[in-house]
Amino acid sequence: MRIRVSLGTLATLKVGYARTDALPGIAYIMQYSDVGCSALCSFCSQSFAFNTRKDTLSRVIWPEMELSVFIDLLRSSNIQRVCLQTIIKKGFIEEAHHIVRALSRTGAKVSLSITPIPSAELVSFKKEGVDYLGVGLDSASKHTMEKILKPYGWELYWTFISEGVKIFGRRKVVTHLIVGVGESPIDLLDTITRLRDEGSEVSLFSFTPLKGSLMERLKRPLMRYYRFIQLATYLIMKGYEWKEFVTMRKGRLYIRKKYVENEEVLYSALMTRGCPGCNRPFYNESPREEPYNFPSKAIIEDWKTVLRTELNDIFID
Repeated sequence: MRIRVSLGTLATLKVGYARTDALPGIAYIMQYSDVGCSALCSFCSQSFAFNTRKDTLSRVIWPEMELSVFIDLLRSSNIQRVCLQTIIKKGFIEEAHHIVRALSRTGAKVSLSITPIPSAELVSFKKEGVDYLGVGLDSASKHTMEKILKPYGWELYWTFISEGVKIFGRRKVVTHLIVGVGESPIDLLDTITRLRDEGSEVSLFSFTPLKGSLMERLKRPLMRYYRFIQLATYLIMKGYEWKEFVTMRKGRLYIRKKYVENEEVLYSALMTRGCPGCNRPFYNESPREEPYNFPSKAIIEDWKTVLRTELNDIFID
């Protein structure tokens, strides 16, 4: 059985690929299909409908590999967790069960990122070793979901998130949101609040335009907007209501400075959010660019001067 393995994961496994400045904290693998996923998500290179490279997801290259070869490499590594990204294709649920069982036999912890499936399947995945569930809601409103052509529909995703929390537990479901696909900031603030109240964690991604996709001409979100959402997410997940700490001046949204405890807490809000150990280095940008999500504290240190200027433009007394 073939799978795809992210290039950064291969670097971590030391199989001859160039090393990066920040290696993945966990191993990232994806189901294989030479034609891609049967969904039509207009931002995604895996969609079968677009003339895009099927060995990519976002801007990351995912070479193919036999599952048995990956398992051997995993056994000889220090990696403690594997994240399996599924795609929609014939038999993908059954194949995912097979992969999860094989991963669990290595002793690694397993995160599963999957589209809505029956609750009974989630129960089976949990028994097989999955302890964290990833859900690609991606959009912050029903209107945006329809615009980006996500399958299944808004309400079904929320039902799936709720069922996932019941099965795996609070904060064991990680819901993915893409910033910059046409949503309003209020949509994001409301959706992040709802996810918190449902018992889900939130993982933020920056929209990345990909050549050949339906949204290839849409620009990436402004960094100020993304930093604002990162900080707001941190405060919402701490238990604050966004209307407490957000204010508008001259048509721009700001965060009240008194809600940020200190600089170290501030920078921790800019780190990649996800399952334990997840850092997704350079998933949305080149290593030469300022990261939207910082994969390590060391890289934050490299950008602190820039960050201080950016963040001063977000806070208000």
